[in-house]
Amino acid sequence: MKHLSLIVLIIVSLLVFSCKKKSTGGEPIPFNQKVELSLSDTTWRSLTLRQKIGQLMLMLPDRQKELELGNGSLAAYFERYPVSGFFMGWKLWDGVQRDQYLDHIKKACGEYQQASKLPLIFQEDYESGVTLPGMTSFPNEMALGAANSTELAYQYGKTVAQESKSVGIKWVLHPVADLNINPFNPVTNTRSISDDPDKAIRLLSQQIKGLQDNGVAATIKHFPGDGVDYRDQHLLTTCNSLPYDVWKEHHGKVFKALIDGGVKSIMPGHITLPGYQKEKKNGHYLPATLSKELLTGLLKNEMGFKGVVVSDAMVMGGFRGWYDNLLEGEVQSFLAGVDVLLWPSYEFMDTLEARILRKEIPEERLNDAVSRVWNFKKGLGLLEKDIKLIQPMTPEEKTLARSVSDKICERAITLIRDKNNVLPLDKSKDKKILVVGVTPISRKGGDSSLTRMRSFSDSLRQKGFEVDFQHNILYETQDWTESVTTRYDRILFLIDRHMHAPFGPLEFWDDEAQTVWGINAMPKDKLIVISLGSPYSINEYFERVNTCINAYSNTTVMHTALIKALTGEIEMKGISPVNLDIQSKFKLY
Repeated sequence: MKHLSLIVLIIVSLLVFSCKKKSTGGEPIPFNQKVELSLSDTTWRSLTLRQKIGQLMLMLPDRQKELELGNGSLAAYFERYPVSGFFMGWKLWDGVQRDQYLDHIKKACGEYQQASKLPLIFQEDYESGVTLPGMTSFPNEMALGAANSTELAYQYGKTVAQESKSVGIKWVLHPVADLNINPFNPVTNTRSISDDPDKAIRLLSQQIKGLQDNGVAATIKHFPGDGVDYRDQHLLTTCNSLPYDVWKEHHGKVFKALIDGGVKSIMPGHITLPGYQKEKKNGHYLPATLSKELLTGLLKNEMGFKGVVVSDAMVMGGFRGWYDNLLEGEVQSFLAGVDVLLWPSYEFMDTLEARILRKEIPEERLNDAVSRVWNFKKGLGLLEKDIKLIQPMTPEEKTLARSVSDKICERAITLIRDKNNVLPLDKSKDKKILVVGVTPISRKGGDSSLTRMRSFSDSLRQKGFEVDFQHNILYETQDWTESVTTRYDRILFLIDRHMHAPFGPLEFWDDEAQTVWGINAMPKDKLIVISLGSPYSINEYFERVNTCINAYSNTTVMHTALIKALTGEIEMKGISPVNLDIQSKFKLY
């Protein structure tokens, strides 16, 4: 109950803190004087008004809708709606079997570009690599932070760029540049590289360089920085509640360094920054995606960002509801300083065209956005004639990609403690092992996390151990008394709480909470707790367990590295990229 009271106290304190504008003792401190945008290519000026507006629109593929708008012709669709490109994500796979994904995405990119008179750009998140069959699985970003290698960070960017180009993608929506200051934040967590701005700058700058040196644009997100609030901007507008001078030394420092390093794109979040903002709508500060103060005033003018500002998805709860309808929100986002809208409505083009023609919206704002997008595309080689849309990887590049992922995973595994020196596992004394998967089955995530845990058990069994597996332990109904632990030489608890599986806080509920109860009721000498998700779960729930490991990702490649570490084949060299002392994380602010 004491621990629960602490969590409630922290959350209540954050609620009060995040709702008050912080005073810094004066006006916001500018990063520098206003900078003038200087972009060399002006061929975009020959575009028609609708073609210019189309440069702002990054759509979800929907062939049925596209053919409907083009009266059955994809070319006619592009004549009517000359959009900038497509986010080749979830909508693309409707009705497609997974083993056909690779061929389908390549074919779709080719068909779109052939039908469009203007150069298109194809985009995806790919935060953990190109998540398609036959491609390399990379661990979550926080694993890269734990590996703590600038060389591996660069190689990660390079190999993801090569795999992205092999399916037509030239723009990725990563890396996450947020600092995971609040351990209860349900958006950042293992998607974030660290809570230390200097470490984030050192590693992210190399990851970005690896991407952009190899012809793929990086995007840092989510300006002005997630990871302070404990709430989720997918559900509502959230808040970076740091005072402005503190923000400048944390999130602001990271974004400014990466801007100066040449990152090509920035994604604002549906996040407020009360320490800087003055303007309100209906008594509330606007999220960055709707705030001219943050996007034009702070990001573009004071911080000198000359690249492309791409919105986060406009279907999210943090964006919706600020205006009477979604269309007006899209227009206001553009006016605030967003250059590319992610998944806007087609009505946006029609409305913006009409308002510009009526002189209700200055064409200068449109020209600023188009010039940024056009030069962005030029820098990626998309304006060149006879550009090679699909760039296959060589066998050597594929081998390198797998090697880089393996090395990151092996370097990332972090031994939090092993008080009684029970590691490495020894088949002679740790022969019979029970693996318990502690992870929810949810509407959005399904049972994929649990399925991957079962595969870990299979891999451990192949090492010669006798392994049983079960999902959770229900302390009240499954007779988990001290005598049960005598049936096994070692009990491994694999725990996994990660973003949006299910939606909501990254805590353990229901059967998983009962499992926590069971773990803490058991004798501790045989227990090993391994987090494959949130790194904070170890000290939040299992501070009395003697042997604990953080592995940051529930993937096959991480499982392979983990088994090597458990059996002593490799040393656990990972350095925790975040402060795991939950109480101390709130003393600074």
